[in-house]
This record gives sequence, C-alpha cells and structure tokens, in this order.
Amino acid sequence: MTKELGKRELNKARKRAEIVAIATHSFLENGYAATSMSAIADELGGSKTTLWSHFSSKEELFIAVVDDRVDCFGKDMEAALEDNRFSASNLRKICIAVLQKLIEENSRRLFALVLAEGSRFPEIVEAFYTRGPSRLRSDMRDYFASHFDQRDAEELSRVVRAALLGFRSDAIIRPIMPTKAEIEAFVDVLLSRLGLDKIAPIEA
Repeated sequence: MTKELGKRELNKARKRAEIVAIATHSFLENGYAATSMSAIADELGGSKTTLWSHFSSKEELFIAVVDDRVDCFGKDMEAALEDNRFSASNLRKICIAVLQKLIEENSRRLFALVLAEGSRFPEIVEAFYTRGPSRLRSDMRDYFASHFDQRDAEELSRVVRAALLGFRSDAIIRPIMPTKAEIEAFVDVLLSRLGLDKIAPIEA
C-alpha cells in the first residue's frame, strides 16, 4: 500500500511538472491574457479534469510557473556559493551568477511579461515580486549580515541589488546580450567602487 501510494505521488508530481512546463511556454510565448486554462488542458491531452485537479485557476498556475523559475534561480545561486559567509571572492561569484541568470532568455521574457501585463493583472505583479525580487532582497541582506551590522547590510543589499537589476534592464533593451566578460567587468567595477573587493572574510 505504501509503495503504491509512493508511486501515485510520484506520478502526480510528474504530471504537475509537465503542466508547469506547458504553462511556462504558453505564458512566455503568448502572454498572461492570451493564455487560457482550456488551451493548456488541450496541449496536455487527456481529461481537462487532470489540469483542474492540480491548479484551480490561471493565477495559481502562473504562481507555480514563477515558483519554478525562482527554484531554478535558487539552485544556481547555491551552486555559486561555497558557503553563505561574506567574502570578496564569494560576493563576486554571486553577483556574476545573479546577472547571468537575470539575462537568461526565460528570465527576460518573464520580466517583460510582468511589465507588459501587470497593470491589467496586478495579481501577477504581486506573485512575481513576492517570489522573486523580494526573496532576492531578503537573501542578499542576510548574506551581507554575515559580515556587516544590520544597517550596513540593508544598505549594501539595496545598492548592489539596484545595480544588478539596472544592468539587467539595460541588457534587455540592447540589441546584443552582454558577454560574460562584460558581466565580470561590470561586477569588478561595482565591487571596487563600493570598496567591497578588498574586505577580508571573518575567520570561522
């Protein structure tokens, strides 16, 4: 019975992941307004009840898509970290990884979708901000707080985050995406200007 239940839960998780993958493509390709639950159900195949058993609304499905993108982002950030304590080399690695993720095609398209349709659908702005930028703000503040006092950690987090998001905004309107060398050069200048490039880590 336990084995059968485990198999059932695994199949359910696989079907949910399949739905999210289809919805991600639809939202990014067609936009929020032009994406319908019926069209997603048709592409999924089988009974429409299957889709509705996983997601009760388009908003809930969009939130799942954003959560999936944020989870991918988080895994990349974990890979960029040797540990979560501040060091100049560690911060450089994090900033480069964040920028590379922010200018990925799907990240750019999701951001553009929220900008384009957020005024008509404020719920997607809230879902995106809560699960994306807000989490980045919190994680970056906590990271700086491993070395600086709370006030400095908050200010450094705000300035660094604003610089990274500004770079992303500039990249979106450029005809050619920045190269890795350009990203690294930008991060080096940013950390140098803030005086963060020479701060020694606190010994454990």
